[in-house]
Amino acid sequence: MISKFLNITSIYDDHEDALLYWQKKIFKHLFIFFLILGCVPYLLSCRHAIEHSEWNRLVFYTGVYLWVAAVTFFEKIPFTFRIWAGVSVFYGLGVLSLYSSGFVGSAVGYLICFSVFSVIFSGLKAGLITLIINTLTLICFGWIGFNFIHDVPYLKPETIEWNPMAWAVLTGTFAFLMGLLLIAVSILIKTIENTVKENRFLIKNSPDIVWALDRNFNFTYLSSAIYPILGFSQKEMLAQPISLFLPEFSNRIVSPLEKNGTVRLETVMIHKDGRRIDVDFRGFKRTPHFKEKIYLGVFRDISPKKRQEREQQQLKDKLVKAEKLKALGIIAGSVAHDLNNVLSGIATYPDVLLMNDNIDPEIRKGLAIIRDSGQKASAVVSDLLTVSRGSTAEMEILNLNRIIERYADAPDFKKIRETYPGVGIEIQTDPELLNIKGSYIHLEKIIMNLVLNGVEEVSHRTGGKVCIATTNLFFDAVVPGYEGVEPGEYCLLRITDNGTGINKKQIPKIFDPFFSNKEMGKSGTGLGLTVVWNAVRDHRGYIFVRSTADGTTFEVLIPAVRLVPPKKNEDRPFEEIKGRGQMILVVDDLKEQQNIALVILDSLGYRAKAVDNGYDAVEFIKSQPVDLVILDMIMAPSISGLDTYRLIKDIRPNQKAVIASGYSKSDDVFTAQELGAGAFVKKPYTVMDMGIAIKEELEK
Repeated sequence: MISKFLNITSIYDDHEDALLYWQKKIFKHLFIFFLILGCVPYLLSCRHAIEHSEWNRLVFYTGVYLWVAAVTFFEKIPFTFRIWAGVSVFYGLGVLSLYSSGFVGSAVGYLICFSVFSVIFSGLKAGLITLIINTLTLICFGWIGFNFIHDVPYLKPETIEWNPMAWAVLTGTFAFLMGLLLIAVSILIKTIENTVKENRFLIKNSPDIVWALDRNFNFTYLSSAIYPILGFSQKEMLAQPISLFLPEFSNRIVSPLEKNGTVRLETVMIHKDGRRIDVDFRGFKRTPHFKEKIYLGVFRDISPKKRQEREQQQLKDKLVKAEKLKALGIIAGSVAHDLNNVLSGIATYPDVLLMNDNIDPEIRKGLAIIRDSGQKASAVVSDLLTVSRGSTAEMEILNLNRIIERYADAPDFKKIRETYPGVGIEIQTDPELLNIKGSYIHLEKIIMNLVLNGVEEVSHRTGGKVCIATTNLFFDAVVPGYEGVEPGEYCLLRITDNGTGINKKQIPKIFDPFFSNKEMGKSGTGLGLTVVWNAVRDHRGYIFVRSTADGTTFEVLIPAVRLVPPKKNEDRPFEEIKGRGQMILVVDDLKEQQNIALVILDSLGYRAKAVDNGYDAVEFIKSQPVDLVILDMIMAPSISGLDTYRLIKDIRPNQKAVIASGYSKSDDVFTAQELGAGAFVKKPYTVMDMGIAIKEELEK
C-alpha cells in the first residue's frame, strides 16, 4: 500500500487533474491510517462502555467509527461530500475533547486538523470557513462557561487557573496562528499545483517520450508522444516490460543504470509496424522512501538525425568517389588525347590504302585487321574519356528500344552469343516506351557493359540467363527502393541475370575504376561499370543494384521526354562525299596528324595545305583564302583552336570550319560552333567521317 501511495508517476498522468488526484489519494490513505490507529482505542472504549452499561457511549463510538469507514471506502459518494463528512469528525472530536478537558487536552489538535485538512482537500476558502467555525466554537465555550455554568469540567483543570482574559488570549492566539498556517499551506499547495501543471504541459507538448518503470522494468507511465513515434497507444504499452520494445535493454543498460544511477546511449526501438526507430535513451534510478525503486527517463526520436548523418556520409562517399574519378579523369583525358593522335595512323591510314582496288587480297585482309584493331583501341580510349567526365556528350532524342535492337544486330552482340553459346539472352521491350534525350554511343556502352557483365556472371552455370527489359515509370513521391529519384517520368532499363549474386560488401565498390572480381586482363579493363556509372550520371539518370543469391539486377533510370526523334539521312555513298578541288587548310600541331589529314583530303579530291599552329593559320588566311579550315582544338604551347578560329573570323567573318580533336566534345567546341564552326569529328576519324563533315559544311 505504501509503495503504491509513493508511486509518483501519476504526476505525469494527463487523464485527471493532478491536485484532485492527490487530494483523493491522501484522503483515502489518511483515513485508512486513522481507522487502523483508532481500532484499538475503539475496542477498548466499547469494552469500557459495555462493562459500565454506558450504551449511549457504545452507540456514539460505533457510529463515529462506521462514519469514518463510510467516508473512506464509499468512493461512489461525491468527493466534496466525503471531504466535509470526514473532516467534520475532527471537529466533533475537538468539541468533545474541549468539553472534557478544555485547551489542555487534545481539543486544539483536533480543531487544527479540522482546518488544515479542509485547506488541503477543499482549498483556502474552506479552510478560512473552518477557522471561523473553530474560533466561534472557542468563544462560545468560553462565554457559556464563564457566564452560565461555574462548575464545568473544561474550566477547572488542576494546573491552570482560568479567567475570561486568559481564554480570550488563547482563542485569539489560536485564530492568528491558524490563519498563518492555513495561508502557508494554501500557498504551498498552489505552488505544487502550478509546478505540476507546468510539468504536465511540457511533457504533453514535448516531442520526446517521457517514461517511468517499476522495479521489474515494466512501464508504469508513458507520455502521449509514444503514438506518433512508435505507433503504440499508452494503454498498449503500460504494464508491459520495456524489453519488448527495446531489444537492446539488457546488461548494457541495466548495469550502468543500477551502478551509476543514470544511463545515456543511442539505441533502437521497435515500431508497431516492425520498423526500427533510432532513439536517444536517457534514464535514471530514483529511490524514494521505503526503498521502492523506480526508473524515470525519456526516449528521443533521432531517426531524422541518423538519416541526415547517413545522407551526409553518402554525400562524403560520393565526394571522395568524385575526387578519385576527377583525378583519374585528368590522367585519362591527357592520355586519351595523346593516344587518339597516335591511333589516327593505325585506324585511318588503312582506310585510305583500302581505297586502292589494286591491293593484294592478303594485304587488304591485313590492313582490315589493323584498321579494326585501331578502332577497338579507340573504343578503349573513348571509355577513358567517359570516365574522365571532362567532356560533354552530344545529346539527341533517342529511343532505348531502337538502341537495343541495333545493339542486338551489332557484331559485338553476335560475338558474345558465339563466345557464350550456353547463355540465353532474352529481350523484353515495352512497345510504348517513351523517348529520352541522350548520347547514342554512351547508351549503347551502358547496355553493352551490363549485358557482358551479366553473361560472364552466368557463363559457368547450366541454364544461365540474362534478360534485357524496358518499361516506363512515373514517380510522384519517394518510392521504397528508389530513394533519391526526383519526381517525373522515366524510362527504365533493367538487365537481370540468374547468377550467384554480388557480395553486399562489394556492391558499393563495383563502380570504382579498375575494381573487378575477375582476373584483370582476361575480362575487360575494369572500367566497364565505371563507364556505366559515369554515362548514367551524364544523362541525369540513376542506377540501382539489387543482388541476392538468386541473381543480380541492374536498373537504369533515364528521364523521359515527350519529343519525337528527328529523321536522319542515310549514309551517303563515297562518290557523293568527294570534293571538287576546294582548298582546305589543316591546322594541327602534330606532323603525323597533318600527314593523315592531307592523305585523306587528297583521296577525297580536295586541295590541302597544313600548318603547325594557330598563328601560322592566321597568316596563311591573310595571304590566301581557303574554302574550309580543319581545326585541332588543343595545340600547346600555341593558341587553342577556339582562339585561332576567333582570329580567323576577325579576318574572314564567313570562314567555314570543321573541328577535329582527340578529346570528346568540350565547352570550347560548343563555343566555336556558336561562333559558326561546323561539325565536330573525333580523332581518330575515318575517311567517311571526315568526308561527310566537310561535304555538309561546304554545302551550307
